[in-house]
Amino acid sequence: MNSAQTIEHLVDKIRHLPADRVAEVEDFVDFLSQRAKRQQAAQSKNESFEFPVVRIDDWPENLNLSREEMYGDDGR
Repeated sequence: MNSAQTIEHLVDKIRHLPADRVAEVEDFVDFLSQRAKRQQAAQSKNESFEFPVVRIDDWPENLNLSREEMYGDDGR
């Protein structure tokens, strides 16, 4: 099926739906359109949805993050 046939097939299906279902289809199409616009805008701005990584400095060589070193070892 080519694009024009697919669209006609879809329109035919929509014609046979009750009015409340047609409204649902319209809402969904609006949602898809808005989502596509947001994705396109994000890509054109080269925005990333990842958190930025901030590097302040290297870790000290003698850094020890063990529980005992940080809190002491009271036998627990």
